[in-house]
Amino acid sequence: MTDFEAMPPREQAPLASEPYDRWVLSDDCIKAEFYRSADGFLLRFLGEADFAIDGDCQRVTGWPVPGVADNHFQSLYHNAVLPLIGDHLGGLFLHGSAVAIDGRGVVFLGQSGDGKTTLAGAFARAGYPYLTEDVIELVIEGGEYHLQPKPSGLRLFPDSAAYVTGNDPEAAQGEDKIDVADAVALPFRSTPAKLAAVFLLGPDHAAALALARLDQHRAAQLLLPHSFVLDVEDKGRLRGHFGRIVGLACDVPCYSIDYLRDYAELPRVLEAVAAEVDKVDVCDE
Repeated sequence: MTDFEAMPPREQAPLASEPYDRWVLSDDCIKAEFYRSADGFLLRFLGEADFAIDGDCQRVTGWPVPGVADNHFQSLYHNAVLPLIGDHLGGLFLHGSAVAIDGRGVVFLGQSGDGKTTLAGAFARAGYPYLTEDVIELVIEGGEYHLQPKPSGLRLFPDSAAYVTGNDPEAAQGEDKIDVADAVALPFRSTPAKLAAVFLLGPDHAAALALARLDQHRAAQLLLPHSFVLDVEDKGRLRGHFGRIVGLACDVPCYSIDYLRDYAELPRVLEAVAAEVDKVDVCDE
């Protein structure tokens, strides 16, 4: 168990060393920088918060930047820092969304803006409980992958939020994301589900609906960008990390999925995904 101490807000002072790694978003914007400290690591989310992690990953101290909302500060800790620590200590974490389809865990992975949360919300609207948003935690037991539920809500842009809550997306206004789990009673599964399949969303938002089973090599390649790595220079831990990703690609069916990003198309997408998952031989206890 990692201890977390939240400190009062402070400005991000310049650091003497250079970062050994960076998180770069799809628009080439730097989200976070990784530094080494005297007793561990410093993770800096630019303009948002600093987190000091001790070398054993047993203690984290965090400082939000003045003006950053506490719920956002806490979200950075739970949805970024803890998964990084979890992977560093031998766990398996991915960035994505997940739902339960007939008791089977199904994961959606994609870059920011590709629609993974909207897809999970559409499934929840259709009666399939969501399991987690933002952080996928997989626990391996007896050769099976158990997807852990996390009641973190589903945060969507106004048009997607309107669709999931049964309103007109074209009439939606505003630019800030909305937690639709608070706005409407979406079904949530509070117990782990055995993982049945992983779907990787394609970047072409105008593509026709198509699903394709990925071979293990390609699946592993596509899974890696959605994983968490604290220390890219620790070769031993990197080998363990790559081994867990390759194991997932070998053990669980992974698919590429392309579809037109149009709300009218989502019912067809849901039907196609559910039909594919129905073919997978995974039964929930």
